Amino acid sequence: MGARQRSADYMLWREEVANRSKHWVRAVTACNSRCTFCLDTDTPRNVYLPEEEVKAELRRGREELNAWKVIISGGEASLHPKFFEFLKYAKEIGYGRVQTVTNGYMYGDKDFYDKAIDAGLEEITYSLHGHTAELHDRLTQTPGAFKRIMKSIIRSVRDPRVIVSVDTVINKQNVAVLDKIMELAISVGVTEFDLLHVIPQAAAFENRDELFYDPADYLPVLRKVFELTRHPRFVIWTNRFPVPFLEDLEDLIQDPHKMLDEVNGRRFHVRKYLDVGEPLNCREPERCTHCFIEPFCTTMERTMAAMNAESWNVWWIGSKGETEFEIPAPLPYGATMLGVEVETLGELASFGAPADTGWYIRTPSTEALSAGVVGSEPSVLVADQAEQLDVWLNQPLPKNVLIEISLNTKTAAWMLENRATLEANDGRVRINQPTHEHMKVAVENDVRDPRAFFEELKLNIPTSGLPACIVPGTTLIEGTQVLKSSLFDGSTGRVKIRDLASYHVAEHYRSKSVRCRDCVVNDRCEGQHINMIRDQGLKLLTPLTTGEWATEAERQLKERWPVPPRRIGVGMDKQDAPVSLPGFDQPSEVVEDPLAVIERKRAERKERMKARAARSAAAKKKKDGESGVPPTHA
Repeated sequence: MGARQRSADYMLWREEVANRSKHWVRAVTACNSRCTFCLDTDTPRNVYLPEEEVKAELRRGREELNAWKVIISGGEASLHPKFFEFLKYAKEIGYGRVQTVTNGYMYGDKDFYDKAIDAGLEEITYSLHGHTAELHDRLTQTPGAFKRIMKSIIRSVRDPRVIVSVDTVINKQNVAVLDKIMELAISVGVTEFDLLHVIPQAAAFENRDELFYDPADYLPVLRKVFELTRHPRFVIWTNRFPVPFLEDLEDLIQDPHKMLDEVNGRRFHVRKYLDVGEPLNCREPERCTHCFIEPFCTTMERTMAAMNAESWNVWWIGSKGETEFEIPAPLPYGATMLGVEVETLGELASFGAPADTGWYIRTPSTEALSAGVVGSEPSVLVADQAEQLDVWLNQPLPKNVLIEISLNTKTAAWMLENRATLEANDGRVRINQPTHEHMKVAVENDVRDPRAFFEELKLNIPTSGLPACIVPGTTLIEGTQVLKSSLFDGSTGRVKIRDLASYHVAEHYRSKSVRCRDCVVNDRCEGQHINMIRDQGLKLLTPLTTGEWATEAERQLKERWPVPPRRIGVGMDKQDAPVSLPGFDQPSEVVEDPLAVIERKRAERKERMKARAARSAAAKKKKDGESGVPPTHA
């Protein structure tokens, strides 16, 4: 079989595998390694979560999240005295696969290994960080760890009952020999690898001088190991690896839905910020610039800021009966348009929109827009079909209605054939590049090489959703700011964390090429949506350095943003907790992280023991004084 080439089919297969629903369940914070890059040293250590709490979280994964796979983790999950019971229980309640991520120490014992497999463990990811005992044991700070993990890996790859992979945390200490680490694993039969980029949490941040590195300095060895993905025998995944360095290897960009797992791991911190305005405890610009979830945190900040400033354009409720909420009057968070999806434009009257409210309308209908159907307030009609453009742009439009053309292969073809019609509707039409939560939808809908489309169109038309380098000759505008009612919990009126993470992935997860550092509008450009990048590659992005369009784009964007938009990583101001939806109270309490509760109880118990010891010492001193016994001196 020849080398595997990057293809849409292969990438869609990877997307399908990555999106099989999974749930991470922590069993312990205890660990028998002391890795220099550990991400858990800022959580209470040596906690063995109660059996019922772990089982409850296992059930939540099945009952609430409908997860197909569970990863029982830690710390080092194999240390929990009920570990075998958790494996067995996970299979009993219906998980399709049970996995663990481990330092491999316990599995060096054959009896332990056999019991784990017999209990239901089907997939093991071993954490191998060096190709020699000296390097691996130094990074894990555990003498003998290398010998134990190699013994465990060899035992597992010979066992047909279990799927085996190796993960490696790439850092300054091992990046230069990453190829040697993988060669060692391959030599004993490993064919699947998860390569994790070191991130600034806990011990990894404390040891950043020893661990942080610039991928640009090690591109030859990184590309050598990444290109193993072209070989049909091997499967390579990257984890938290910076997208800009994966040009021509976009199939290795981690599936953006991994962000949901990352956010879920910090859900208690996120909840506190959303509800009471207490920022995440890791919020430091020096960390954030290196952090994988910085893009999500920036989206969260900007969402909260727009809610506080009441600057949203659209309150989106979707189709009739889709929303859990009554339509507020006025619309919440400053929205001036009600966003709806209707089969026919005649249905608008049935929504009972508040007075002085415009419309933001999506519809499959190609009917003409009759006078008065949308009232007199500014409104937007979204066209994603060529047939709609034929009708709506060839009739007299109400003066308060603007047509937003959703750019796709069909509307693009229509625009190229109907430039005169677009010109005749100057000031009444704009173009928006939609984003797609899944790459499959991007493959099916997005224009191939959108820059070539705009170069051929040659119209100074207001355009949003694409970076300036892709839309030469246009007027650069911000897209309509749409706040979906589905983002809010129907029982509390507060933003839901998982939905906020999904919203980020679907609409705001963008990246750039390393080459973009040279662009004159780099600090005012968010880049391109991750799924267009995964589909068409970072090559779409061409830095603007000189020329007429570079000068004009810089002028437009500086006029819009005299000061570049701020992000978490460059010191964005923290936000106050936004108000709840109308009709709902502000949160009176926030659910605490169970680990924080355990740590507090542990501290309280320690204080009680200290107080008891002091009282006992005082009582003894008093008793000795009354009996005339001289004090004892050490």
